[in-house]
Amino acid sequence: MLVSSSSLHHSNTPVNRNGGLELKTCKQSITLITAILLIVTLSSCAGQKGKVIERGTIKSDTTWSGEILIKGDVEIAKGATLTITPDTVIRFVRIEPYGPANLHGKETGYNFAFERAELIVRGRLLARGSKDNMIVFTSAEGSPHAGDWGAINFQDSADNIVEYCDISYADTGVHGHGVQTTVANCYLHDNGVGIGFKDVPGYSTRGAMNIFNNRIIGNGGGVLCGKGTRSAISHNDINNNSIYGVFGKMAYSSNVKLNNILGNEKGVILYATRGCRLSQNNIADSVQYNVSMLEGQTWNVDARQNWWGTKDKKKIKGLIWDKDEESHLGRVDFSDLASSPIKEAGVPG
Repeated sequence: MLVSSSSLHHSNTPVNRNGGLELKTCKQSITLITAILLIVTLSSCAGQKGKVIERGTIKSDTTWSGEILIKGDVEIAKGATLTITPDTVIRFVRIEPYGPANLHGKETGYNFAFERAELIVRGRLLARGSKDNMIVFTSAEGSPHAGDWGAINFQDSADNIVEYCDISYADTGVHGHGVQTTVANCYLHDNGVGIGFKDVPGYSTRGAMNIFNNRIIGNGGGVLCGKGTRSAISHNDINNNSIYGVFGKMAYSSNVKLNNILGNEKGVILYATRGCRLSQNNIADSVQYNVSMLEGQTWNVDARQNWWGTKDKKKIKGLIWDKDEESHLGRVDFSDLASSPIKEAGVPG
């Protein structure tokens, strides 16, 4: 069961419990007032330690604020909404893989669980920070690493908002199976994958994400658009991720426009993805390929009007793996290329 906020509240300690304390001098009065102020201050500081939340399920509308320490899986049930206020800091303890603090283990038949603590959203999540007061989701460990906690894990859930959040050290920062949500103005870093989602047979919610104005930097993978999903990915900085920037994996439609996709191991990876459109992006400085088609990517890709770090078509082609390298693959159309970096691309301002 979740620990309620009321059970963790620290009230101020009363000093004058007798009510009839008689002060005989001004000096004594000042000393007593000073003592009262000191005790009130110490009590207030104790109240700032925040809430500790064990494994459990949120079954009614709930609001989180302040410091939150999570020590196991927390699930938002269908019909419930969790609202997280600006400047809230949520830290996940690194728990035993599939241990007693997990709601769903390997043997439960729940195929989409992470082995570490996660926030499972079956109802609705409104995590709306602000530019100056971002919501933080991170590890509670003193020396954190990617995968210390699982994910903000949406399951058959719609009308969610993740905005102005700093998300780090997860397996996958924002993850979804059958999810409709907006991820905007966030900073996702030091995760295994920044954002990853796919559609799932049997779920009523069709997978779709709007991914705008985010900095997705220094993860393993940046954005993974999985099976059957539709996505709009615009005005993001998707840079310096150690495996890929954007991965279309059996996605139905991905509109990738006006992003910086720079300095990744591979800029864009495509596998069995239809309807992928790359337009007005800066795609450059990849360690291997700016665009790489994998086995099964037989569909062509419209990649016109992008800046590739150079105007030299031979150099551009040298960093694209498509039909020219393997005849069974589709072809990347990079014609009508931009002649200089696209200033409007990336996070505005």
